[in-house]
Amino acid sequence: MKTHPTAPERCGATKLEAEEILFAAKAAAELAKPDLPEWKNYCLGEYVECQEKGWRSPCYECFRYFEGQQGEWPHDRCSPQRKG
Repeated sequence: MKTHPTAPERCGATKLEAEEILFAAKAAAELAKPDLPEWKNYCLGEYVECQEKGWRSPCYECFRYFEGQQGEWPHDRCSPQRKG
């Protein structure tokens, strides 16, 4: 991605994968801010957990939903996969 930032497919990544990678980097930078609103801090934490644990929905879409609502994480759509 560093070599071809405007053409992620040249590095084997889809455009959506590239957006998620860049968003994850921005999320990490946001989490480092001390004056982050509590709702956004929670939202970013859920996003990171979603990414790290491979939850059942697109994490970025869940984050955008949460951010727009400034409410609760949509656990009905974005939660850990059930084992079974």
